[in-house]
Amino acid sequence: MKYKYVERRQRSNHVVWAVNPGSDVRDALEIGYEQYSNLDDANSRSQEITDAYEAYKKGISRNKSLNENTILGLVEAYKRTNSYVKLSKNSKHIYNQLLREALGLRLGDSNIVLKQMLSRNLTVSHSEQIHSQLSADVSVHRATHVCKVLRRIWFVGMRLGKVRFNPFQKMGLASLPSRTVLWTPAEVATFIETADKNGLRSVGTLALLCYDLCQRPGDMRHLTWSNYSSGVFDFIQEKTKTRVEIPASPRLVDRMTHQYHHTAFVDRWNRPIKSNDQHVVLFEHTGKPYDRRMYSKVAAKVRNLANLSTDLQIRDLRRTGATEMAESGCTEDELRSVTGHQSRDVLSIYVRPTTKLAAAGINKRFT
Repeated sequence: MKYKYVERRQRSNHVVWAVNPGSDVRDALEIGYEQYSNLDDANSRSQEITDAYEAYKKGISRNKSLNENTILGLVEAYKRTNSYVKLSKNSKHIYNQLLREALGLRLGDSNIVLKQMLSRNLTVSHSEQIHSQLSADVSVHRATHVCKVLRRIWFVGMRLGKVRFNPFQKMGLASLPSRTVLWTPAEVATFIETADKNGLRSVGTLALLCYDLCQRPGDMRHLTWSNYSSGVFDFIQEKTKTRVEIPASPRLVDRMTHQYHHTAFVDRWNRPIKSNDQHVVLFEHTGKPYDRRMYSKVAAKVRNLANLSTDLQIRDLRRTGATEMAESGCTEDELRSVTGHQSRDVLSIYVRPTTKLAAAGINKRFT
């Protein structure tokens, strides 16, 4: 029997099984790409998703009654706490991806899936097995991320009185190194030019928004025309809930003007909508805003067509732009007014980010 969503993926020295539902299913169930080392586990997960989506379409809740004493029950209890609720949408998405990888594990020769185990029975030995198994099946980096999320859940579980100790504490998990990749101006120009020449101007626009405004791709994907007026972007960052007002660079103003005049102001059913309600960046092939997975896939395609290094990612453009601003002599306050960062030691109590400071920073960089 062939299961929906299951795909065979060849890695360098082993095979993995991907569970990769379409965007409609992912959006409805708030799930994403999942990867398993065992075909049976992938098929089982595929069937769960199929059943859940059928229930969703019928208006039936997909949340079954849970045994609160299981690890899955502990995870669901954690998701009802402020510790999880206050996370940004993107952080929740990442947490859920990591948790799916962990909860589907079978430790050693056990026939019991991790999510079915009693949370109070999880030991230090189990936590080590989780890390070593994910390190072998996926990567050490991914395994460390998973264990850090589980460590946080167990700490919350201790406060809730559901578990008595944290098996993920003191694992010696190394701090994950921050990315340091920077684009050169020539690489940015090549990427945008290649996107435009290949009918993917939207990706070039997204790249320029991230680069010139020093912003995260997620925030730029969600921009609507209500966030842009008279050459100024005004929006609230999803991750930190910080409001920023940033003047566009001259080249970005030109691109936005072109973008506006070539945007179809219709919804997914081709019905007219107010211009302010339409997203700035729309995928040419669908006429819809990009989701996280699709823009990454299309951006990688453009990068390859441009013969650029595979190390370059769209998310690095925020760091690249901020670095260029610093190199242009911008003050820390001007930088924070553009990037939206809040921390600046004691001086941050007295000096707040302003539109004027952001304008000064943009002017320094582009004049």
